[in-house]
Amino acid sequence: MKLFNHLKDYLNKLDMGGKLRFLFVFCVAVPLLITNVIMLAGVYRSVASDVRADMERTATSVEYALQKHLEYPANIAHNIYKSQVIEDFLNEEYASPYDYYDAYYRIESNQMFDATMGIEGARVSIFVDNPTILNGSGFYKLDLAKDQEWYREFYAGKENRILMFEYGVGMESDNKSKRRVLILVKMNMGAFNGLKKTLRMDLDFSDFEDELRKLDIEDDVYVCDGDTLIFTNNKSEGEMKPFSKLPDVGKISYKKDFRLYNRDLSIYIVSKENEARAFLIGNGGIFLILMAINIIMMAVMMSLIEKTMIVRIRYLEGSFGIMEDEKMQLIERIGGDDEISGLIDSYNRMAERMNELVNTVYKDRLYEQEMSIAKQNAELLALHSQINPHFLFNALESIRMHSLLRGERETAEMVGRLAVMERTYVNWGDDEVPIRREMDFVDTYLALQKYRFGDRLSYKLTVNEDCEMYSIPKLTIVTLVENACEHGVEKKSVPGWIFVRVFKKDDEINIEVEDTGEGMNVVVADDITERVKNASIETMKGKKHVGIMNAFLRLKMVTGGKARFFVESERGVGTVIRMTIPVGEKRNESTDS
Repeated sequence: MKLFNHLKDYLNKLDMGGKLRFLFVFCVAVPLLITNVIMLAGVYRSVASDVRADMERTATSVEYALQKHLEYPANIAHNIYKSQVIEDFLNEEYASPYDYYDAYYRIESNQMFDATMGIEGARVSIFVDNPTILNGSGFYKLDLAKDQEWYREFYAGKENRILMFEYGVGMESDNKSKRRVLILVKMNMGAFNGLKKTLRMDLDFSDFEDELRKLDIEDDVYVCDGDTLIFTNNKSEGEMKPFSKLPDVGKISYKKDFRLYNRDLSIYIVSKENEARAFLIGNGGIFLILMAINIIMMAVMMSLIEKTMIVRIRYLEGSFGIMEDEKMQLIERIGGDDEISGLIDSYNRMAERMNELVNTVYKDRLYEQEMSIAKQNAELLALHSQINPHFLFNALESIRMHSLLRGERETAEMVGRLAVMERTYVNWGDDEVPIRREMDFVDTYLALQKYRFGDRLSYKLTVNEDCEMYSIPKLTIVTLVENACEHGVEKKSVPGWIFVRVFKKDDEINIEVEDTGEGMNVVVADDITERVKNASIETMKGKKHVGIMNAFLRLKMVTGGKARFFVESERGVGTVIRMTIPVGEKRNESTDS
């Protein structure tokens, strides 16, 4: 059900054309594709099965050909092994070479032994641990074989008879190294005489490869002993070269393991042409043509459906956004008698009703918005009118206190500074000024306050150059400075400092005003922070810290509520007030000069 609901939500987000395409893909194209793929896969498996059966027959024929070619020599070796006459000849101790030759000629004349055994390219050699035997004519002392590799390998195993493949010099007189097929037999019938005897039959290597080629196999066949290539019907290296490893022949199509005269061998078949793949390639064009025909037919039908249904739905959808003289447009061309036509009729009736209500609802809404904007402007003007008398009163009070304490010699200079300040901010038509001009006013204000506090007040102003031309509401910073003078320096009998810092950090303008006054505890600082953050025209009536709330409220208005306010204070140490505003666009200095 969860999957069904997700699918339903997805379909609800699609337009009608998307739904039709979804229907075509998952109800027509995908089932058609799956059906064709299953059909082709079935035929492919059938063809592949036939190909594999052919390869199995090929491997069996190769195995049979090798066994048949080896059958006669193996029988000869077995007959020699079973011959009591030869056994007695080998076990006899001869007093002289004459006695040995006499016994040998008797065996040869009775045709009991022939080194070639009537097999072309074959030679039989018997090695016996009898010191009275003379080397030659097929009989040799065992010492000639003990140091040879074939002998050590043969007696290292447990088999009494085995097939072996060798590259080296045989018992022939030419002493040429070449590939050989060996039949080895342990002749242990005369073990009671204490003599060790071994029969070695050398077979012509090329005869075996000729047998493979006679089979007329189209695929490449490799007969291997482990990973050593023994026979092949493909590009034989000849019998005069040593055996090599099975080369990289690509993908092995078929492998068969078999045992030949107690030797484990493997047949590898590499198909020159994959009939199953050829079938897919040959019939793939028909498959693609059938798919294309089905897709084209469905595309034509979808186009017809779109023209009769989707086009009218889109036209209806677009009509909802068309307004002329604040009235919804009626649809004149309906066309058809289906559900879409009924929907268009319903839309026209709704549009007529909406046009009747637009004058009462829509226009009343505009009037309410205009009234809301006017209210906001009135609140901003109220803030302006509240801060001017407040500030002017404090400035004049400073002049009065100075006149009472020191006489009149510096009054003119103080009044002059006050006049500069009033000329700068008497016009409230533009509430925003660059930070640079605001800091000039802060400097004038603090210089004026220094006449009042004397050595009790010191200050330092720091503004980063990249912050000077950003605009803020008038009296934002000076209001914080005024608060630092009244609640910080004035309440402390010892000299104090005021630090004003403006800098940019993390795409925000940071305005910090720090004083070294009396400070406050954490509870009071948190209370001020919350009241300033939640300040409004109503909440400021009759409250303390009106100036700070006023400054931050105006700052929130011009930043769309993105300004932030923080208070950090410690009793007896001082207070830091910080405001942060997002970076806005720089204002041209000439517009404010």
